[in-house]
Amino acid sequence: MRARFLAAVVALIGLVVFDGAVAAPPEAPSPLAARVADALDNVTTLKRPGLVGHATIWDANKWVQCRRAGTGLEMRCEAAGSVMQPTLARVLTPDRVGRIATLGWRLDPAFGNHVRVFAGDVGTDRIAEAVVEVLREGYDADPAEVEIATAWIAEAPCPPRAGPSQNLAGSVNGAAEMKAVVITACSYAAKPAAPTPVASADEVVARYGGRVTAEIQRLRINAGNRVFAVFDPGLGYIQCMPDKATRTLYCEAQSVEMFPPLAAVLTPERTARLKAAGYREPGRAPNHSKTYAFDTESDRAIATEILTLLHEVYGYSGTPALAVDGR
Repeated sequence: MRARFLAAVVALIGLVVFDGAVAAPPEAPSPLAARVADALDNVTTLKRPGLVGHATIWDANKWVQCRRAGTGLEMRCEAAGSVMQPTLARVLTPDRVGRIATLGWRLDPAFGNHVRVFAGDVGTDRIAEAVVEVLREGYDADPAEVEIATAWIAEAPCPPRAGPSQNLAGSVNGAAEMKAVVITACSYAAKPAAPTPVASADEVVARYGGRVTAEIQRLRINAGNRVFAVFDPGLGYIQCMPDKATRTLYCEAQSVEMFPPLAAVLTPERTARLKAAGYREPGRAPNHSKTYAFDTESDRAIATEILTLLHEVYGYSGTPALAVDGR
């Protein structure tokens, strides 16, 4: 009886030890996560009428910013994207963007940042760990260099954000000294990249042929009205207008007489290229001129010749973007 009792006690002690090992307290948060949690607690508990608390955590321009969403209890966090901060494209490689998505952050098209929303019952300690994790895994941030700040910014549907030329671009920033350079819109679209130069007329036609063909079509369809189009590559231009009575398109290519600086471009060889295409020399008109017959030449053929001449005569390489004006 005594032996059975002792065996039971030993078994119980072993069970307690075993259970204690399984239920060991979680590891203490890292020093950085503890600091982040402290900032998140600060913007949660400190209420200022008409203002929203924002906690910003950053290493150089690698940042995460969190706030309590609206009047609810959710915590909305944004992590920097490369749309408003193009230099981050070197950091945010496809592999790292994939890691950010795996960690539960989604790309927000409004500003190109990565967003994660935490339910109101998620503790700030867990949110802080997620913030530190995305900075480490997605941005290769250095914990020793991370800075943290809290700020209260006027509540608005679209609060001011640091613009592309500013530090922490894309983050909400209500500083008075930033007023002149912040973006107050609800979304941001980066300016399209300048077109790259091309080496041949065929490439110029491939890039702009559709647009110019549509403009020639517009002139033909509206030939009974006073319409025209100017195709301007930046130095030298070709302008056209239709004649309904003769079903033709009259075009002029800018001459040296009209714009003397073109003398450096319109060499005798290039002027001869205009003549070979059927353009008359200035005289009757101040520019080189040609008439195209709508009945025998398609809109596409006319557009192709115009773009070819812009390349071969005026040296247009496809950049800057072709400007098209008219009515």
